[in-house]
Amino acid sequence: MTPPVMLRRRDGGPLAVHHLGGDGPPLLISHATGFHGRCYRSLAAHITGWSVWALDYRGHGASRDDAAEPLDWWCFVDDLDVVVEHLGSDGPIPVVGHSMGAATVLLAALRGQDGIAGLVGFEPIAPPPSDMDPDTLPIAQGARRRRAVFDSVESAIANYASKPPLAALAADVLDDYVRFGTIECDTGVELACRPSFEAAVFTSAHRNGLFDRLTEIDLDVTVISGIVEEMQPSAFASAIAERLPNGRLINRSDLDHFGPFVDPASTAATINEALSSYQ
Repeated sequence: MTPPVMLRRRDGGPLAVHHLGGDGPPLLISHATGFHGRCYRSLAAHITGWSVWALDYRGHGASRDDAAEPLDWWCFVDDLDVVVEHLGSDGPIPVVGHSMGAATVLLAALRGQDGIAGLVGFEPIAPPPSDMDPDTLPIAQGARRRRAVFDSVESAIANYASKPPLAALAADVLDDYVRFGTIECDTGVELACRPSFEAAVFTSAHRNGLFDRLTEIDLDVTVISGIVEEMQPSAFASAIAERLPNGRLINRSDLDHFGPFVDPASTAATINEALSSYQ
């Protein structure tokens, strides 16, 4: 695989950008919490008419360093800005965002980033305000308990393939998640995204205030929602699309939040349809 293009974050840390293939104008993939850009290689293989790129946000994949655990997601907007400026020398570029990666694009548009032509977002994370204590979120508690070290890449793949939720991932996606999402350590390999960092990303989602400000975003946005489930991002996907002035909703009730990883080809077909207006 082509080595990543290594950029520098505004704080001086590393910022990896990967070319996932394809021909045409640039398209950027913005990844979900705990994953990384190269998890989307299988998805990118089915996206047509674009030169597909993906970044690794700070604390993830090849952008792993000692970055501080986030209190909100504006630090990821800083990372996105650097990559958009790098890829968009010929004009605004469309972005395919997943989960946190989709919400980061919305935050960037809110802050005035004009280098993004539009967003195709799979279940953006913009939860409505609530009295919930973010530190009690089950997904954050689970991340803190996540096993971080394995004897080898192969043992990590076998571990994840044996139990949910990652057992549902397509085999090549799971392989990419582990192979490019771990780094060597004294006892084998460890996750590039530290469990405490991942947990902090989950909890800080509730400190962004994004849902209340969606009406201020004039970016063209297609929201893709999987099957609507309580306590899942799909539960508020339609509300996000409704609040966005230029938002629309596509429902894929045959997919869940991991849809781009479980069925990359089918998900890409929906993305291709949404991207057609930018070509």
